[in-house]
Amino acid sequence: MKNFCLLLAILCALSQAVFAAPGDPARPQAGLRNSSGSRRLSASQLRKVLDSLRHKTGFLEMRFGESEFLTLGDRTRFVGGSATARELLIAAVDGRVAMELAAHDNSSHIAFAIITAGTIYTNFQTGTRIEARQVQLDFSDFAELRGEQEALEAFDLGFAVLHELAHGVLGLRDAVGEMNGLGACDEVINRMRRELNLPERQGYSARTQTVLSGSAGATSRAELVFARERARSSRAGTKWFYLRWEAERVASGAPSKQATLVRYR
Repeated sequence: MKNFCLLLAILCALSQAVFAAPGDPARPQAGLRNSSGSRRLSASQLRKVLDSLRHKTGFLEMRFGESEFLTLGDRTRFVGGSATARELLIAAVDGRVAMELAAHDNSSHIAFAIITAGTIYTNFQTGTRIEARQVQLDFSDFAELRGEQEALEAFDLGFAVLHELAHGVLGLRDAVGEMNGLGACDEVINRMRRELNLPERQGYSARTQTVLSGSAGATSRAELVFARERARSSRAGTKWFYLRWEAERVASGAPSKQATLVRYR
């Protein structure tokens, strides 16, 4: 009997399969929804996500329904927004991956947002398989951002969600470990920024600088650079934007490259 139980446990672990009764709220279902577990977004957090995604896409009837799945309503009804953002959100809602939003405030290992690796769930009654992934958001990190308004708008909660959806739905990757690299994922997100007339991210990895501040001693400051062409204005050229945060107050696991420059406040 013990051997049988051990064998059953091993098989379940290897196949990553679960049993779930029909109608079980924990059962993975394709689309984008709020978590049903302890990490579920609060009403105010869900509203912040929705408001930001509405601005990015322009969808007028988009909402989280009673089941807390995202629905888009009449997709022909939109005002402004980015066509690329609309395409990505439609792919997430209509796709075959179960995407779940989860709140991880004040996390020591999540910088702004990450997406978990896919887990395959199998319904042994029907034989159907579905991949489930979780978009984990640290809302507290966004309060640490400092910079011009345009840079803040180009790196807000909605873009964080869209960035992770580009990983989970489109399978795009970041330029982790590449000096000044951007990555396929942020190339798509930059297209959205461009369509929204926002500055574009110039590199995936943040640059970290040591800052000396009197009695406070040395602190570490992270910085992302954004840029926008000024072709439409009377002055041609590029305008640069800088987004900064205290590195110690955001997860230390955030991709970064150490700068040799030491600055004084």
